[in-house]
Amino acid sequence: MIACFLAAVVFLTGMDVDRITADLHVETGMAYIEQGLVNEAFGEFTTALELSEYAVEAHLGLARIAVINCSWDNAVSEYETYMNLKRNDFRAPLELSEMFLSLRGRAVDALDYAEAALALAPLNSRCWMAVAAAQGSLGNTDEAIRWYTRVIIEDELLAGEARVKMGSLVFQQGDLSGAREILLPAASGGVPEAHHLLALIYMEQNDDLRAMDSINRYLYLEPNGLWADSARACLEELSSGGSPNN
Repeated sequence: MIACFLAAVVFLTGMDVDRITADLHVETGMAYIEQGLVNEAFGEFTTALELSEYAVEAHLGLARIAVINCSWDNAVSEYETYMNLKRNDFRAPLELSEMFLSLRGRAVDALDYAEAALALAPLNSRCWMAVAAAQGSLGNTDEAIRWYTRVIIEDELLAGEARVKMGSLVFQQGDLSGAREILLPAASGGVPEAHHLLALIYMEQNDDLRAMDSINRYLYLEPNGLWADSARACLEELSSGGSPNN
């Protein structure tokens, strides 16, 4: 009865039930990725592609799964397939740029894809961030700072992240005071990584009290964060009167 009803609906409306069902599988797969359910997401995307050749977003989902699994060649293949099918979507080149930036010696590729994403979405601040990060990785500090500054000025939501990235870059260049000035507004805005970097700066300046304050603020905001264990070790050392730099 249900099959007859669906057949009648398709006949009367011209709807492609397989395509609609495939789109639902893609949507479910993307939700699974956000929940960390990679195997379930993979099943949804493969089912979508079996149902309909128009389930193009499934390739984007499979690329994201490949990145999660550190399967770089598969990721590139799926991203390239998606880009060939959806030439005006900036997400694939942007995500490829971010992937290559995480790999040693692939900063040039990261910049190429970041610029490709920027060409498709010139007003997207995520693309500006990608270009800045790639330029910074290549040692083009002034160019990176120019793009980070644009993000800070024009995108309030990403300003804190941009300040952390730019502050880290300036810190690596040895400009402690400059990095501190860049990071302080982000720290005031509650960005945990800003407090972590400020702690490193204060330790370099032998300002133990401010270093401990920044560490405590970081641990309050991110007690289980990436730097939590090392932060606690530094805090214990500083509290005992020693110096992590010694």
